[in-house]
Amino acid sequence: MEAQPGASSSISESRRDHVLSITDSGLAYMSLEDMLSELLERIRDALEVDTAAVLLLDEDRGVLLARAARGLEEEVRQGVQVPLARGFAGRVAAEARPIIIDLEHADVVNPILRQKGIRSMLGVPLQAEGRVIGVMHIGTLVLREFDEDDVALMQLAADRAALAIDDARHSETRAVTAIMQRTLLPEALPEIPGMRFSAKYLPAGTGVKIGGDWYDVFQLADGRLGFVVGDVVGRGVLAASVMAEIRTAVRAYVIQGHKLAEVVSMLNDLLVSMGRNRGATLSILAFDPDAEELEAVVAGHLPALVVDPDGEPRLLEQKGGLPVGVRAGNEYEAHRYPFPAGSRLLLYTDGLIERRDESIDIGFQRLADAAAASTRHPKTNLADDVYHALLDEMPLEDDVALLAIETIPLGGPLEMILPARVNVLAGMRSTLGRWLGAAGASEDEQFDVTLSASEAAANAIEHAYGGIESDFTVTCEQEADEVTVTIRDHGRWRTSRPPGGGRGLSIMRKLVDDVEIHSDEEGTVVKLTKRLADRP
Repeated sequence: MEAQPGASSSISESRRDHVLSITDSGLAYMSLEDMLSELLERIRDALEVDTAAVLLLDEDRGVLLARAARGLEEEVRQGVQVPLARGFAGRVAAEARPIIIDLEHADVVNPILRQKGIRSMLGVPLQAEGRVIGVMHIGTLVLREFDEDDVALMQLAADRAALAIDDARHSETRAVTAIMQRTLLPEALPEIPGMRFSAKYLPAGTGVKIGGDWYDVFQLADGRLGFVVGDVVGRGVLAASVMAEIRTAVRAYVIQGHKLAEVVSMLNDLLVSMGRNRGATLSILAFDPDAEELEAVVAGHLPALVVDPDGEPRLLEQKGGLPVGVRAGNEYEAHRYPFPAGSRLLLYTDGLIERRDESIDIGFQRLADAAAASTRHPKTNLADDVYHALLDEMPLEDDVALLAIETIPLGGPLEMILPARVNVLAGMRSTLGRWLGAAGASEDEQFDVTLSASEAAANAIEHAYGGIESDFTVTCEQEADEVTVTIRDHGRWRTSRPPGGGRGLSIMRKLVDDVEIHSDEEGTVVKLTKRLADRP
């Protein structure tokens, strides 16, 4: 049996005192968890009931989640979830009105209520700024006819408490999203000789928010550089968590050595298998500095923009596959494009260029014009220049992620500070080879010097630091027809064998003209010198 509460009657002065006790301003200074615990205890005392609970609405999933309870602690421990419009709490939220039930004759989704022996329940919606944010309900172990005074008191308490709950939840969400913003996007863009990176991430709206847009930069096992930009369906913490899943999976598949098209196909099947609305668009590209070439795979994402060395912008339009997470078994194709030194690349999400009631072609043209203008007359960096040209002083209608990559001809002295990890060696060899090419070294000379430097760097990584996280420095200099590469670590070698001893030192001495090794308390320095053959 279900009772339909009538119009609220006036509340006695004594009961108004209970309301003030339940919702005094001190609750606003507590954490959400402490505030709910204290609030429910006061409600139990004020209304002389056996149980009190709060379920908060997860809008992304359309369910009520048990957040706090007194007398029904199992609801929270077992993570009770109630779909909207189903069961007692679901109906209270969906209909946004108080409901009274006798459990003996009612449809109840949550089995814990019957297990605890609850007979009568009163539930009221928690509303803030005209929207339902959850449900507060009370219950008794004996049959009780809640009257209009009970309903009025409960609703008044809920209305006043909802404001404190909403404020506390916003504070909690801001704290969570601030952490997510710091951890889900790259802490800093890499510093790679011959490359310049810049980026922007801006959530729509005001305050500390986060969505599913992201970008990433990482080194591939073969020495190429990987770039990713993507946009997860939806917004908020759920979209951000899906974005984190995708970012981690992409990196894992890439590290395992899969081809880019395979990476996207595997990611798609993974997301489909996980369910729960994990759709996303993305573009993943790999840049080969030696071949001056880009490889790109697109899954429903907007085309990247390239600005050629002569300043001409063009979209990398290609037949892209479906967004990932939509349908299992999708296949994706990789396409290759020239990307010579002096080129620029822009990866972005739709919030950068799309406008309401406007053709997307206008947005593409606006982007091309901004990129070309930045090439001719740079003001700060490419990402900032494009952002200011397109969105300065304009309210954001959607999240924006923007990653800009520029290639710069190598020349003059070169210094690389690299983490002491084996996976950096391929990238180091690639950069060193390009520098040697710019210095006039032949392919054979490039091979000799890069292999020697790689052996010296591998020795430093293996022996200088042990398990300690550190770095080493590679310095490249040229004087007339002589090039010098110096590898410097800051550790203490853990073996009695001299630095560079064994096969590595033998290789170096065969391939370069001079090898100098100096080791002391401050670290080890290996200096490699190679005289380049005369050029015609």
